Amino acid sequence: MTEPLGAVTTLFGGLLLIFLAYGVVSTAGGWNSFQGFGNMPICVTQPDMTYGSSQWSAAGFGYSARPGSSISVSGHVQACAFHPGLGQRILYTLTSLPALLVWACALFLLWWLIRTARRSGPFTVPVAVAMRRLGWLIIAGNAAAALVRIFANDQLLGTMMSPSPAQGNGQIIVIPALLLQAMVPVPVLAGAALLTFARIIRLGADMDDEIKATV
Repeated sequence: MTEPLGAVTTLFGGLLLIFLAYGVVSTAGGWNSFQGFGNMPICVTQPDMTYGSSQWSAAGFGYSARPGSSISVSGHVQACAFHPGLGQRILYTLTSLPALLVWACALFLLWWLIRTARRSGPFTVPVAVAMRRLGWLIIAGNAAAALVRIFANDQLLGTMMSPSPAQGNGQIIVIPALLLQAMVPVPVLAGAALLTFARIIRLGADMDDEIKATV
């Protein structure tokens, strides 16, 4: 009844665990960097501005690298820190870890939804509740992860470049645009679909209870 969703959820859950285990082991071994921690340099790209060939000089975009960092331009500005400090590593982690946590929570709620459907049946109130939780996680979780990533990315660039990229780059306008790009179309559509089906299942379960009570 719950296939192929059950098999796919198990597969991606296993892959996620393997990825996390490899990241921890490789970082502890010193031959890789995981989520910003390790011996490797970290690099970050300015996502909200592009530069043409006539603007590729340092004078063109008005930024210079801070000590211990470098800047390169290939359409977007990329800054790298050769020996990042703890604060830079934490900011770098915040650019990717929230999305990974949302992904892990979504897999857990999918597993819980499948488990609930197998135990209580597919068209029941517990299934509707589990589906609604998953829908809100996809919408709100992706929005929160995108906001954290945008903020951390901007702050991290500010530690590598002078002056700070947050100065004069229209960040008030850029944040809604980047947030919309992160949310549309998959997270919004998937979350809305789950919320709608949860409502349908809940109404169906209530109607079934009324019919049983009448009979």
